[in-house]
Amino acid sequence: MNFIELAAARHSVRKYEPGLTIDDAELQQLFDTVILSPSSYNVQHWQFVVVRDQARKTELSGLSFGQPQVADAAAVVLVCGRLDAFEDAPRIYADVDEEMREKSVGRILGAYTDAPALQREEAIRSGSLAAMSLMYAAKALGWDSGPMIGFEADKVSAFLNLDARTIPVMMIVVGKALNGEQPARAYRRPVAEVVKLETLDGASLGAGA
Repeated sequence: MNFIELAAARHSVRKYEPGLTIDDAELQQLFDTVILSPSSYNVQHWQFVVVRDQARKTELSGLSFGQPQVADAAAVVLVCGRLDAFEDAPRIYADVDEEMREKSVGRILGAYTDAPALQREEAIRSGSLAAMSLMYAAKALGWDSGPMIGFEADKVSAFLNLDARTIPVMMIVVGKALNGEQPARAYRRPVAEVVKLETLDGASLGAGA
């Protein structure tokens, strides 16, 4: 299917068929696509922790207010953001010409160094972009998914051994919808309501059609 069809087909699924597994080869294919996501300065702030072990998924469910999809999904992906990702700039720009490398690395280090608020904002922004890519890629590969923020972040961070420079952005469960059932598309605000032309108080897109 093309992307327009894919976007229409993706739903956030809450009920999963238990007992399924997603193997390393499928995960590799999935994340080969995810890492193509955009990020500021191409810093690629994202980090992912994938949990497939059933006992660990069950424990994660307990840290997610008992939500059953965490235990039932084939895999649970914690999408994280690295606060110190900017420090990789010299390696990321190692293969570009010297002038571009010096300019880019200087800008990156100048922007992020001693700027904790920006570090956190970019980690969350980039992690969120990668999370959306993950859900679309999963659907393209025949898997369903659902994003979650309903979990105890500090406890999940400790459970997954996140260090002080890595923050949780969101959790995504990946699996197959129970009985193949896809939820009905929830209400979407119309385009004319959410898209304004030129200014926030400007004309609505499609209003004159």
